Amino acid sequence: MIRRVSARRWPSADPSAELRPQLEHRLASHFGRRRAIVALVRRLSPYSSSFPVEELDVRLEDGTELQLVLKDLSAAAISPTARRARPEFLYEPRRELQTYRWILPHAPAGTATWYGAVESSTIRRHWLFLERVPGLELRHVGGLAVWERAARWIADFHQAFRPGGVERLVQTARLLVYDEAFYWLWLERAQRFAARRPKVRTVLDRIARGYAAVVERLVSMPHTLIHGEFYPCNILVGRAETATRVCPVDWEMAALAPPLIDLASLTTGWARASQRALVRAYRAAVGQGDASCGHGPDEFDRDLECCRLHLAVRMLGWSEAWRPPPQHTFDWLDAAERSADTLAR
Repeated sequence: MIRRVSARRWPSADPSAELRPQLEHRLASHFGRRRAIVALVRRLSPYSSSFPVEELDVRLEDGTELQLVLKDLSAAAISPTARRARPEFLYEPRRELQTYRWILPHAPAGTATWYGAVESSTIRRHWLFLERVPGLELRHVGGLAVWERAARWIADFHQAFRPGGVERLVQTARLLVYDEAFYWLWLERAQRFAARRPKVRTVLDRIARGYAAVVERLVSMPHTLIHGEFYPCNILVGRAETATRVCPVDWEMAALAPPLIDLASLTTGWARASQRALVRAYRAAVGQGDASCGHGPDEFDRDLECCRLHLAVRMLGWSEAWRPPPQHTFDWLDAAERSADTLAR
């Protein structure tokens, strides 16, 4: 749930005094020299959701001013609603911390600058300090050209990593790995949650009868590093001096997986004509080799449909009780059924 909280000014003996020295230490590592923080303003960000995000206005002793965000990924910080809804096996706070540290420096320009992190299993503290990027969520930007730019950005991201170094990055950043068991897990959860919803269970059981071929195809696709939830609500769009800035955020589900998972996320909910435009932008950025799929250029659409079906099944298997906020409502059962019907032709 997003809440707006007015700014609070903390005196020298503020109740969160732990933050100031921790931030000073990370900034010293980032800039190569230590400077005291002489002023700090904190407020809850309107982008807070499962994990609290605070906006930090920082002034250093030499007059330098920084606009940062603090994302608290600690287990104790998860909102009660998210705690009830989020699958427990997905929680790994170090995943996003290490993605910013080790992976995003190699990504295309646009992601938020990483200023450091607090990672302590002893005190169960996992804080992430980032540049505060001004902009709008992509879902609030109507121009198709900007969406096409986001499609090209994620294509460039997928192309930035070569097989030789990917495995090491996966282990270092503790990324999810999409394998056969991962795909079946979500369908099994979705069927279990639908036990008391006969109409939903009927659709899922029909999907299950043909799901082995879908999983086989997904597993056989080339894998690379992906965002994992490349939905419009997780993409900020800002204006730089000379160009539009695409800044994906919330890398909690970063993974080694088929790259078309991200394209499927981006195109969810669009009319077919607009989906085709975004797919063309992605494929143009990838290039003629079409390394995003493993079955040749002619099979690209079928591979993408398999990824769409996985996303729909995953959302149906996310939580038994959770319902998305109104702005994120989407008929995932209908999407799953349509994808399954397309693949059955």
